[in-house]
Amino acid sequence: NPTPKPNESPLLSGRWRLVFTTSESILGTRRMRPFRPRRRILQDINAGKLTAKNEEWVLGGLLRNSVRAKLEPRDDGATVDVIFKRFGIGWLKLPAPKSARGVLTTTYLDDEMRISRGDRGNVFILVKEGPSK
Repeated sequence: NPTPKPNESPLLSGRWRLVFTTSESILGTRRMRPFRPRRRILQDINAGKLTAKNEEWVLGGLLRNSVRAKLEPRDDGATVDVIFKRFGIGWLKLPAPKSARGVLTTTYLDDEMRISRGDRGNVFILVKEGPSK
């Protein structure tokens, strides 16, 4: 990993596009086809504010779903606890249940690509699209 402590790097902040994942829930493999996300799944990370926002589009790109989360870094410099705060389904915004949590470890980070592994063993590969929005 060219960035030994990704959580402390300015490279972490920005808009990232998911290009590969093993997560069936993110890919929506169990959803009816119209409700599966289109190819463009985005994640905005603001490392300074310790926040993340994920966005996906369904129904042929007509409906945007989102989730907002708070990030709590661990001492290893690569792992964060992810506390989901709000889910959005189109215009409807719902508070996340207290049980909506996860852990994410960034195993590779450079100025163009990020590879992370979740607490359920899923792999996420993302490419940087630009600054966080």
